[in-house]
Amino acid sequence: MLLTRPVASGATGCAGPYASPVTTSRAARWRAIFRQLVVFACVGGAFNVFYGLLYVVLRTELSAQPANAIALVVSTIAGTWGHRRITFGVRGPERTVTHQALGLALLGFSLAVTAGSLWLLEATVDAPSRTQEVAVLVAANLGTGLVRFAVFRVAMRRPRDRGSDGASEATAGIGLTT
Repeated sequence: MLLTRPVASGATGCAGPYASPVTTSRAARWRAIFRQLVVFACVGGAFNVFYGLLYVVLRTELSAQPANAIALVVSTIAGTWGHRRITFGVRGPERTVTHQALGLALLGFSLAVTAGSLWLLEATVDAPSRTQEVAVLVAANLGTGLVRFAVFRVAMRRPRDRGSDGASEATAGIGLTT
């Protein structure tokens, strides 16, 4: 005899006959966050490629630090736009200035990490190659990307998602429902 426990109506993604709505909601929320993180990583990866290419182009005329700073500012503005639209589904001009200002504030953090990474590379390697510089910068940007995801995820929630049970905020912008 299979013992089952009723599950609240509207619960989805049940793991079995004993899945509770609370567990299901929590599991669905974490799956949605993971999916959103994957989308964020893909979008961020594309803008990291843009950043790297821009850095290499600028590096032909500039030293490492100015080339890094310019490439970071330009790719941050473009990346914030991309994350607004693709990762978080924010359309239209509402809160654009706020989101771009937040992106530029996070740029300060990213710039400190990437500049520190370049400084450490230059301090430990005699005449580092462009490939080494780009590898260090990409690694540093991937690390700061996780911080950006967490901050943007909170800041780019739609106003109606704030204060909800968390399920809709976890899926905001990526077309997922729980």
